Amino acid sequence: MKAISLAANPRTLTKTTGSKKVRQSGRLPGVVYGNGDPEIVELETKQFDKAVQSTEAKNFLVELEIDGKKSMVLVQDIQKHPLSNLYIHVDFKRLTKDSVVTAQVPLQPIGTAEGVQQGGVLQTPLHMISLKGRPADIPESLKPDVSHLEVGQSIYLNDIELPEGVVALGSPKTLLVAVATSRMQMMAEAEAAATEAATEGEDTKESADAAEGEKES
Repeated sequence: MKAISLAANPRTLTKTTGSKKVRQSGRLPGVVYGNGDPEIVELETKQFDKAVQSTEAKNFLVELEIDGKKSMVLVQDIQKHPLSNLYIHVDFKRLTKDSVVTAQVPLQPIGTAEGVQQGGVLQTPLHMISLKGRPADIPESLKPDVSHLEVGQSIYLNDIELPEGVVALGSPKTLLVAVATSRMQMMAEAEAAATEAATEGEDTKESADAAEGEKES
């Protein structure tokens, strides 16, 4: 996972009213915690939004500069207003070179499944996967190749290849991707089965009528 550079300043305005004033000035309140004393900070909201838009991971690595001092942090939590969807607060977790973290990264299947070309439907029950490892080793996304999947075949969590030292959290049998029969396919198969059953019934009736005719003769 690549680190994104951001700059922050110590925040003097605290509590609810202080945080509101910080946001009104176009800056985002935040806190840096872990491996030392917590630091109350603020940073440019526009710059933070650019960082968020530049990655698809929910938890991403940041090289954060505060008063000229740089440190590696992980975006641990982002709070947004429920109505306006504007940023309210961000939590950074301070890291060391040996830190092991848990991060959520997006699942992005690549390729067109053979089963889809045959009329099936690609299903992805999960969109985010939790990974644990050193931040530099955690990929920004998981991109399993689904081109080989036929209808009825699936990819599970334990089928995903991960970098050394990185593990996926959850049951190994967690379903990630599957190719299912489409509704149109099911209707066509049901219609074909009904037609076949009707044909077999007519053949059976004709055979029975013929046998009855021979018996009467």
